[in-house]
Amino acid sequence: MPRTVKLPKPLAWAGLDAGLIVLLWVGVHQLRFGVLPEISKGPLLVIPLLIFLQWLLGAYSGLARRTLTIQDHFNRYLSACVAVVLILVIAYVASGLSLDASIGRGFLIPVLLSGLGSLVAVHMLQGSSHFWQPQQRWLVLADRQERRVLSAELEQGGCDVPASVEWRPLHGAAPIPDFLPELLKLQGVAVGHGPIIPEDQEVLLRWQRQGVVIKPLADWALHHLKRYPPGLIAALDWSDQLARLSGPRSPQRFRLKRLVDLALGALALPVLGLLLLAAFVLNASGQRRISLSRQVCAGIDGQPFLQWRLAGGPGLERSGLAALPQVINVLRGEMSLVGPRPVSPEQHQVLQKLDPTFDLRLLIKPGMTGWGRISGPAPLEVDALRWELGRDLYYLSQGSAALDLWVLLRAAFSMLFKSLRGLLGWL
Repeated sequence: MPRTVKLPKPLAWAGLDAGLIVLLWVGVHQLRFGVLPEISKGPLLVIPLLIFLQWLLGAYSGLARRTLTIQDHFNRYLSACVAVVLILVIAYVASGLSLDASIGRGFLIPVLLSGLGSLVAVHMLQGSSHFWQPQQRWLVLADRQERRVLSAELEQGGCDVPASVEWRPLHGAAPIPDFLPELLKLQGVAVGHGPIIPEDQEVLLRWQRQGVVIKPLADWALHHLKRYPPGLIAALDWSDQLARLSGPRSPQRFRLKRLVDLALGALALPVLGLLLLAAFVLNASGQRRISLSRQVCAGIDGQPFLQWRLAGGPGLERSGLAALPQVINVLRGEMSLVGPRPVSPEQHQVLQKLDPTFDLRLLIKPGMTGWGRISGPAPLEVDALRWELGRDLYYLSQGSAALDLWVLLRAAFSMLFKSLRGLLGWL
């Protein structure tokens, strides 16, 4: 009886993807022109190149292990598309040929769109086997303290955490079995702080060559939780903490952030002027009593400053407009548009006693809004400021101009809706 040859799973997924791309492209051509496409060098070149580049990027090995999310697959596919276009342009420029219709809009764009349709179809085919499960499964090597901290974070995150976790002690356990990635369909391994026995190191290195991702536990938390658990960073030395949380403190980042603060702060001044004028009119008419208030807050590196706010009842607070005078603090350089929530020195001392990592919030200026405030409310059983702390530490680690822009856009839309709702109740 002849033996059947079983194709490797990544190769099988690559073949399925290629077949779907061809079928979708032929279907699009038939619908568009009413005839089947002729075989030409264009598709014979681009489709295999597209499949090969995705294989190089690990898309099919991830599909075989059922660990590739549709977002990660799309990112790999987008990279492959860009590479295909660049390769074609370079090849045509080097050969001196022109980019005619066979390699331009008439053929290339339908093929790339067919690849996108195949991507969605592949994940729909795969989805039935793990529809109610997180796609990514990770092995976490951690000591008792790290496991306690991360377990609490995962419990608070609930269904928002896009991964499931298998735990294993970092120390004192038998060597890691070599067959775990296939058995558990692992996306990767998150390794806690501390030494690893040589036997486990050898196993992890072999896994890495097979495509299993190896990450420090803190980096895993940053990527999946979008916050930095304070208990993980508290175990690091001061220099390690500073190295991990010094992104917004770099000279280039600081200068760019300051320029954005000045530009957008200046644009907000007319709005603040109109708000103060409206407050003056309401005060003069006796309808409302609105006043400017100042409160001492702890700024960058613990330096105190006077924070400006509007006081005029709960309706004004709910509208979000009470914080608008903080634009003055931003222009004076005491605050930033994006940063941790400002607190008084007395509040900071209380918080610092609860958790020493609250001191790390003072590495940057407090902000009118921040990642911790726009990322959703804290669970009921957790104090809001302690819940925000992990997100503030995430911002200190991952802060960038793109993240600032995202936070500002989210905060602007939120403030708009709050203002409309709050002002209706206020007036």
